[in-house]
Amino acid sequence: MYDNLIEEREVRARPAARLDGDCAAGARAMLPLLVAYAPFALMVGAAVAASDNPLAAWLSTWTIYGGAAHLVTLDVLAQGSGWAAAAVAGLLVQTRLSAYSTAMAPDWAAATLSRRLLAGILLTDAPWVLTRARESGRRGFYLGAGITLFLAWPAMVTVGALSGDFLSGNPAAALVPALVLGCTVATQLRHRPVLVASAAAGLSAVVTAPVSAGVALVAAAAAGTAAGLLADLATRGGPPEAVAS
Repeated sequence: MYDNLIEEREVRARPAARLDGDCAAGARAMLPLLVAYAPFALMVGAAVAASDNPLAAWLSTWTIYGGAAHLVTLDVLAQGSGWAAAAVAGLLVQTRLSAYSTAMAPDWAAATLSRRLLAGILLTDAPWVLTRARESGRRGFYLGAGITLFLAWPAMVTVGALSGDFLSGNPAAALVPALVLGCTVATQLRHRPVLVASAAAGLSAVVTAPVSAGVALVAAAAAGTAAGLLADLATRGGPPEAVAS
């Protein structure tokens, strides 16, 4: 009986050990991307420092978890369009996450409610892209990657807020958000819906070049998401698997 108890305890410990290993692998995979995302986070921090209410803008780093959406929201507010317009603009940029969550649903169907909620909170481009390349252990890997970014992002934004004057005075800094997002999407361009979404977003960016950066980014996000969804439906004849814009 004693041997049976030991064997049962070892069997229960194996899934936990695998989950810990997958989480550690996800965290390690995210570390190089943190270096790539650092300039983007610094730009968001500079926008936070330049806002009318820097404290509120800094606190929204957690409630608006997405650099592009955060920048658009601050840009719309800076133009005096009001909080409602800013909220709508930020939500439009984040619409691509609905496609990400649809693609993730099969992996998380058997997870507990608390873990599904945590996965939703952590959902953004980088953890999703990294996890799509995994063949097994996706849930643990995703959590490790997502938690690492979720903890590092506010710290990097804070550094950007403290050095906002230097960053805002650098003309090349305006290119950073587009470069970072472009590098994230580039790894997924072999998928037709992603390619279509990227092309539509790029065309929208060219057409809306004369308008403000906030409006242009919202338009590009909306165009890319819609085009990607339509392309995926045409290709698969079913629910969208993945869209990035």
